[in-house]
Amino acid sequence: MKRALVVFALGALARHKARSLALGGGLVFAVALVAAVMFLTESLRAEAERAHAAQPDIVVQKMVGGRPTTIQASEREKLTDILSVRAVTSRVWGYVFVPALQGNVTVASAPAGATALSVANGVLAEGRDVTQGAHEMIAGAELAKSFGMMLGDELALSDASVHAHPLKLVGTFRSSLDLWTADVLIVDEEDARALLDMPADSATDLAVSLANPDEARVVAQTIGERIAGARIIERDLLARVYHLAYGRRAGLVLGALIPAILALLVLAWDRASGVGPHERKEIAVLKAVGWSTSDVLWAKLFESVLVGAGATALGLLAGYAWVFWFGAFGLRPALVGWSVLYPHAALTPAVDAAQLLGIGLSVLGPFVLLSIVPAWRAATTDPLESMRT
Repeated sequence: MKRALVVFALGALARHKARSLALGGGLVFAVALVAAVMFLTESLRAEAERAHAAQPDIVVQKMVGGRPTTIQASEREKLTDILSVRAVTSRVWGYVFVPALQGNVTVASAPAGATALSVANGVLAEGRDVTQGAHEMIAGAELAKSFGMMLGDELALSDASVHAHPLKLVGTFRSSLDLWTADVLIVDEEDARALLDMPADSATDLAVSLANPDEARVVAQTIGERIAGARIIERDLLARVYHLAYGRRAGLVLGALIPAILALLVLAWDRASGVGPHERKEIAVLKAVGWSTSDVLWAKLFESVLVGAGATALGLLAGYAWVFWFGAFGLRPALVGWSVLYPHAALTPAVDAAQLLGIGLSVLGPFVLLSIVPAWRAATTDPLESMRT
């Protein structure tokens, strides 16, 4: 019996193509908007989780006037004897504006005795590592593509006010973190200091590695007591900040989309809540030939489920394609929040069944209820009265 009702529901959808397409199209658009925001937010959160593992346990910065500034490299000597501190590294890195890209690139240094790839947390895509003192660089594969550079090409990143040598591209690298490959140049420490105009006795920050990461809070308090005016960033706290930031941005974007989604839902409600004269006569004929009220309601339920489920599936697919196939154009700048180079990096899907089920139920449930109520009213009306109207 249920199979016959499903067949009847399919026939009803074919007979009312315009109504079905209007309802389905509105639902597809609404689902795609919500799904795209959720997919993009979860993808960025997953990216932050991967970056979390590559970050030092504690980062120490110097603050002057409420803004970060360089820190004396000698300050690291105050931290090496703290219990649980395994190593303290002076890091030299910063941003250089590139007019050709109308954005910043991140210049990071590879200290003497360390490979550039250890700083990049990646693997060579092509070429070789930098040689100390040879004025060479390796770049993230995405950044090299943005520059249009090939191995052996030279690039001058400084203007006349900064005395830095042109840098030869000797390799490109890839990483599991798009954050690294999209806008990072790695050079030796001498070239990094020249590009950033940073004195030899200064560093951008201090990276502290702990033997026991669970003691980060206690170590951070000790560092604050030993270095006046220091800002201490714990890795776990930074991860929570990223999660909150993405959630807040997603909420703002969804809030901005509420008027459009409400308009689509009002359209769906208007189209679904009114049973036209043809449908009333159709229901009256069914009642006259022996269909029960429950049979009519089951048929209308199947009809609504077919439209709603099909539209939800297409909306989820459209949202997925928008984010992961087409780069979330128009939506990504509102959520990413990094430099203009980073949004061009590929997004990695981070979709689970709970997200898909939540979106589906939030759309399909109200839609089915809105469709059943008018059908129930028409099914409980006297068939002769319906035929006369």
